[in-house]
Amino acid sequence: MATTIRENKELVRRFISEANDQNYDQVTELFTADYTRHDPDAGVDAQGPEPFIEALQRLHEAFPDSEVHIGELIAENDIVAFEGTMTGTHEGPFKGIEPTHERIEIPGNAMHRVRDGQIVETWATWNFLAGLQQLGAIDEPVE
Repeated sequence: MATTIRENKELVRRFISEANDQNYDQVTELFTADYTRHDPDAGVDAQGPEPFIEALQRLHEAFPDSEVHIGELIAENDIVAFEGTMTGTHEGPFKGIEPTHERIEIPGNAMHRVRDGQIVETWATWNFLAGLQQLGAIDEPVE
């Protein structure tokens, strides 16, 4: 069943909303069984939604109040892309860094391919280097 561009955009908005609310079962239902994620920071090598859900849970353990805020969102055919910002407060271990209680704000982009009303593939890049700098874990570059 093909979906419209409007339905595809709403699917991606729903995914972000459910992920922000940490509704992992609902997020899982939005992905195909053979879902693939291309994201250097997620550490996901296997297909299917479960490895991504586990990575999302680890992120929420480190940043319990984290949210993705969608800026621009565009779609064409079966692709929906957005730029946005992730915010959150560092309350749990993250990449070997103990909680700093610092708030981070990092920019990112994601592009989702939709098939039959579910997300089948994602390409994402989030600037976690900026996040590590905001946490004081690495120095800011010198100009």
